Order: sequence, then C-alpha cells, then structure tokens
Amino acid sequence: MKLDIRSRSGWSAFSLLEVVLALALFGLAAVGLMGALNQVSRFTVDTVDEAWITERLRSLLTEISKNPRLEPGEIKFDPDRNGIGFLALIERYEPKSAKGETLQNLLQIKVTAVRPLGGGRSEVIGEAQTLRYVPLFQQ
Repeated sequence: MKLDIRSRSGWSAFSLLEVVLALALFGLAAVGLMGALNQVSRFTVDTVDEAWITERLRSLLTEISKNPRLEPGEIKFDPDRNGIGFLALIERYEPKSAKGETLQNLLQIKVTAVRPLGGGRSEVIGEAQTLRYVPLFQQ
C-alpha cells in the first residue's frame, strides 16, 4: 500500500482553509451579535429614562394640584442625578362657557422637564398639565 503524499497535503490545506473560513464566519456573527446587543441595551436605557421622566412629571403634577394653598406662580425643583430639572407654572385660567360666561376659580398647572445642553441652552424633554378647581381642596 502506497500513500500519495501530494494528495494528502492537498487535503490538509483544504482543512486549514475550512477552519480559517469557519473562524471568519464566527467572528462576523459575533460582531453582529454584539452590535445588536448594544442597540438593545441603548434602547432599554432610553425607555427606562423616558418612563422615569413621565412618572416624575405625573408625581409632581399630582403633588402640586393637591396643595390646599395653591397660588399662581412658579416653582423650581432641583435637578436630579441626570441633571434634569423640573419647573411648575401655575396660572389663573378663565375659559368661556358655551353661553359666553367666564368660568371662575380655575388654575392651570403645567410641569415641564428640562435638560441642560451646555452653553446656557436647555431642551424641554417632557411636559404635563392639568386644571384645578380652586375651592375643591380648600377647607
């Protein structure tokens, strides 16, 4: 029995090529997977931040609207851990009814979330508002 050395070395080279191609394919798949995981994590962080801001706006709006001694004016809240500040604006609101009569004793409460951008500029990233009938919470 004789072995042909040339044919055997050809098979070895082919096996080496298969291994190199398999490693290249695995590398591409791994890079693609890492990119996808990175996008998912960024989306998750953004969603959690947005939900937190929405809940904070709702909480502040509820807290302010239940104050029995609420007066028109402006309330500033300290920035949170992410630098997002909240501003509440309370104004008298006097809409007209269908008969043309002015509706009295209403306050409009607007809470705004603001993120500083640098250079003295800022960006409004959320807003919530409601109306309050003043005598409702007075004792």
